[in-house]
Amino acid sequence: MYTFAVIALLALGTVKLVDFLADNIAIADRARSLLTFVVAVGAVVALDYTMFDAWDVAVRNRDLGMWITGFCVAGATVPWRALFSYVTHDRARSDETLGHHMPLRKVA
Repeated sequence: MYTFAVIALLALGTVKLVDFLADNIAIADRARSLLTFVVAVGAVVALDYTMFDAWDVAVRNRDLGMWITGFCVAGATVPWRALFSYVTHDRARSDETLGHHMPLRKVA
């Protein structure tokens, strides 16, 4: 149970850190998804945390378990963004998963 809480709170921290960086650094707004993965995996690796150890699941390579945990944290940012967009009725400008999609243009 605590493992889910750790992953959810790491995802919340990732969302807010990426939002802060995207607001203050111009290039970070264009690479929001990549920055989300980098921050999520970086946080998990910096903490040396893997959800597989918490669940007593045997993984051959512990480093791979940390990377997978980082990708799970990055994936858990999507419900946080959905919750924030529902509560505030404001979506992130460059959010690929929840943002507005531009229609295809005819070029020829």
